[in-house]
Amino acid sequence: MSKREKLRDRLKNNPKNATFSDIQTLLEQEGFVLDRITGSHHIFTKNGVTFVIPVHHNKVKTIYVKRVIELIEPTDNQTDEEA
Repeated sequence: MSKREKLRDRLKNNPKNATFSDIQTLLEQEGFVLDRITGSHHIFTKNGVTFVIPVHHNKVKTIYVKRVIELIEPTDNQTDEEA
């Protein structure tokens, strides 16, 4: 199991303890780029897809962690089908 898979599984199983650095690492591994920061909103982009994550005290709310997991899982399924 790769580090990326371990991180994704850890976030999936325990989204309450997610830090912004964990989310940022996962999104960057998926090809997202931190486009800009406006106040507490960190805005990631990839191929026309924009994803906004509000961050307070280096913590990310559970709903945003779940959305990140949902956002990257179709990419993982497509990769598995192509192989």
